[in-house]
Amino acid sequence: MKKLFFISIISLMFGFNLFAQAFKNPPEGAAALSQGGAFISQSDDASAITHNPAGLTQTKGQNFMLGSVVLYPITKAKTTAYKGYMEEAVAFLPYLFFSTDLGEESPLRLGLGITFPYGQSTEWSDTAVRSWSYSVPYYSSMQTMNISPVVAYKITPSLSAGAGLNIYNSKLNMKYLLPLAPPLDFPAKIDVEGTATGWITGLLYKQQRYSMGLRYKSDFTVKYDGDCKMTGTELPAEMKINFPDNIGLGIAFFPNDSLKIEIDGEWFGYSSVKRIPVSISGFPPYIERNWNDIYTIALGTEYKKSDRVKLRGGITYTPTPIPHSTWDPSLPDADSFVTTGGGEYSTQIGTFNILAGVHLFEQQKINKGEPYDGEYQSTGYFINLEYKKNF
Repeated sequence: MKKLFFISIISLMFGFNLFAQAFKNPPEGAAALSQGGAFISQSDDASAITHNPAGLTQTKGQNFMLGSVVLYPITKAKTTAYKGYMEEAVAFLPYLFFSTDLGEESPLRLGLGITFPYGQSTEWSDTAVRSWSYSVPYYSSMQTMNISPVVAYKITPSLSAGAGLNIYNSKLNMKYLLPLAPPLDFPAKIDVEGTATGWITGLLYKQQRYSMGLRYKSDFTVKYDGDCKMTGTELPAEMKINFPDNIGLGIAFFPNDSLKIEIDGEWFGYSSVKRIPVSISGFPPYIERNWNDIYTIALGTEYKKSDRVKLRGGITYTPTPIPHSTWDPSLPDADSFVTTGGGEYSTQIGTFNILAGVHLFEQQKINKGEPYDGEYQSTGYFINLEYKKNF
């Protein structure tokens, strides 16, 4: 009983809705996302705070951006004991950026971003959980907010550098069923929260017809504290997640003044997710996850049709860091492609962006001798609405 209890907890910790690799959310900002994330060497608006803070030196005056990604994922399971879909869940990922040149001709820029880089939610029906012998949760959610103050400086007309602090606040909310005496079971709930800090740095080298960008985001560890509630009992709960560090390199080409073509490669250190410690009422089990480091590649383009209109498109390949040996339906991740397209329209009151995309996952065939063995097919759809204003 205790073993099943703790295994359920660990599964819940990683029950975040699939949409990028593992538990990472899509890149923030319409210009970046509409190009499949290929934005490290462009980074020419306030969202450079996230993608490459050195790019802020390309902005002038005060720059304000507000937007949200709306996600709609679908996962179909076909197993021996259960056939059906993951419960419908629409996720909203808002973001806000502000940058300034301090109102003067200066090589210095300051910026502040508020984003949600990790999280989302997953929900399976009670029927699915019971069919899979309670080995996966029926609901879990994660919200990880990042507040990012950054500074950028133009060292020479061609070379800029930037750096900043990442301040994270993360919350986990988990609901699951535990067996009592079949067919009876009872609900349990865990609510925990934690904070952590990391840092980001970047370089940008730009010429008339090409630019190169390099960015590094540090790893960070969130220690969660909260409680576990079940059948009128409340117990203290502690957890810990080691989030990965990330290196990104981008090269952009400008064949003419209207067209940009960029290719980005990124490395994510998901091998940090080896063991997940959980402590509830003095029991500190360790569950092996053994995730792998991964490389992703993105190709994006931007076409300036006129002074008011820009068109964008992109494609990204993302392998899953989760090995077959530790895969489970609480995070039905797989190797995937993301395709996106969108546009920008400028008016006297500001600039409006809209984009749409689809996330196509390879079919997962699981054969581990588990109750949830079978086939899983996932697809994700998303749109992004954004408003930005320079003044």
